[in-house]
Amino acid sequence: MAEYWKFDSKIGLNGVEGTVTVVDDCYSRKVYTPDPNNPAVLSDDVILYALRTSRRARADFNRIFPTLLPDEQQRLSTLLANNPRISALNTDDNTFHDRIQSKDVKSIPVRTSGPRGGIGYGR
Repeated sequence: MAEYWKFDSKIGLNGVEGTVTVVDDCYSRKVYTPDPNNPAVLSDDVILYALRTSRRARADFNRIFPTLLPDEQQRLSTLLANNPRISALNTDDNTFHDRIQSKDVKSIPVRTSGPRGGIGYGR
């Protein structure tokens, strides 16, 4: 079983979108009403963040997705399609840190003088 998405003995990917209605008052507030039959366990933002930052979340997502109800699959497919850059998995930790280090090293100029790149080299 995919442990990453377990949340209070539920699967965090379960559920469908609720509805957003605008309350007709002086503030025009938006009110979210979860679906009464199959409310979403985790919000879209939480799901996108997990998919972007965790390889385990991505792997478990791929295992769970085929077992979800068609409406749940539609919700998640739409979520990923509407947020391709946000839902893209970050590179592995080593590559991520190598890129940061490379950027830092390139941003610090190394000043040298003399032949062969420095004073006292080769003496």
